[in-house]
Amino acid sequence: MIDQAVAAAAPTRMQRLLDAVERVGNRVPHPVMIFVYLIGLVVVLSAFLALAGARVSYQAYNPATGEIGTATTVARSLLTTDGIRFMFTGVVQNFMNLNAVGVIIVAMVGVGVAEEAGLVKALIRKLVIVAPAKALAYILTFVGIVSSIAADAGYLVLIPLAAAAYVSVGRHPLAGLAVGFASVASAFLVNVLIVPTDGILTEITNDAIRLVNPTLSIDLAANVWFSIGSVVLLTVPIGLITERVIEPRLGPYTGDYVVEGENALSADESRGLRLALYAMLGVLAFLALLTLPPGAPLRRPETGAIIGNSPFMTSLIVSIALVFLVCGIAYGRGAKTMMGTNAVMAAIQKAIGNLRA
Repeated sequence: MIDQAVAAAAPTRMQRLLDAVERVGNRVPHPVMIFVYLIGLVVVLSAFLALAGARVSYQAYNPATGEIGTATTVARSLLTTDGIRFMFTGVVQNFMNLNAVGVIIVAMVGVGVAEEAGLVKALIRKLVIVAPAKALAYILTFVGIVSSIAADAGYLVLIPLAAAAYVSVGRHPLAGLAVGFASVASAFLVNVLIVPTDGILTEITNDAIRLVNPTLSIDLAANVWFSIGSVVLLTVPIGLITERVIEPRLGPYTGDYVVEGENALSADESRGLRLALYAMLGVLAFLALLTLPPGAPLRRPETGAIIGNSPFMTSLIVSIALVFLVCGIAYGRGAKTMMGTNAVMAAIQKAIGNLRA
C-alpha cells in the first residue's frame, strides 16, 4: 500500500519539466539587470574585438553622393580613453535620439487619462452586454483583441467578464474564460485603431532605416491595413476553435450560478459614455477643420497633401492622444470618476510613471 501511494505521488515527466521551467524562470534577473549585464558584455567584447583588429564591410547610404556604397567599420574599444569619454558624454544624447520615448509619453497622456477614468473598461463591458448570444464568442474575441489599446484592461476586465457573459446565456463559464484569455493574450497588439505601440514600433523602425538611408522613413499608418486584416484573420479562428473545440469538450454547464445584472452599467457610467461620444465627435470635427479645408494647417504647405509626408501624418499620434484625452475627461465628468483638473493631472502622472514597469 505504501509503495502504491509513493508511486501515485511521484511526479510525472511533464510535472518535472514544468518544475524545471519554473525554477529557471524564478532565477531570471530583473529585465533592467539583464540590460546592465549586456552593456557590460558589449564593453568587454569591444576591447577584445579591437585587439583582434575586427572589421566589417557592409552596404550603406552615402549622403554626399546619394548612392548606396560599401562602408567599413573597425571595432573600437570602449575601455580606452576615447571609449570611456564616448560612453559618459553620449548617455543623454542616446536617450534624446530614441524617438520612441517621446512618442510613448505623448500617447500615454491621452490613453492614461481614458484608462484611469474608466472609459476603456466601461466600453468593454458595454460591448459585451449588447453582444448577441449567437455571436458571443466572436464579439468577445474582437473586444479582447482591440482591448490592447489600453495596456492590461483586457486582462483585468474582459476575462472575468467573458465568463459572466457565458453564464448569463447558459453556456460554460470556462469557455468564456478561454476565449477571453486567448483573444487578449495571443492576439495582443494587433488592432483596428492606431495605438501607442504603433508609434513606438514606427520610430524604432525609422531609427533603423536611417542607419542605411537617412532620407527614408515610414509614417504611423504604415502598418494599419495589415493590423486591421490581422484582427479579422485572428477573430475568426479563435471564435471557431472556442465554439467547435473548447466548448464541446467542456460539456453542458450544470452549475447554478446566476448573473444578476452585476455587469450592467450604472446610470453614471452610461452618462459618461454619452458624454465621451459627444466629446469624440467634437474632437474629430475640430481635427477635420484643421485638415480638410484648402490651406489647412495640417496639410503639406507645398502640395496641400494630407496623406504621406504631411503635418497631419507626422502629428497623428498627437491627434490620437487628444481624442483619448478629451474623451477620457468627458467620461470622467459624466461618470463622476475624474472631477477637476487635479484628477486629470494625477492620471497623466500615473500613466507616465507606469512606463517604468
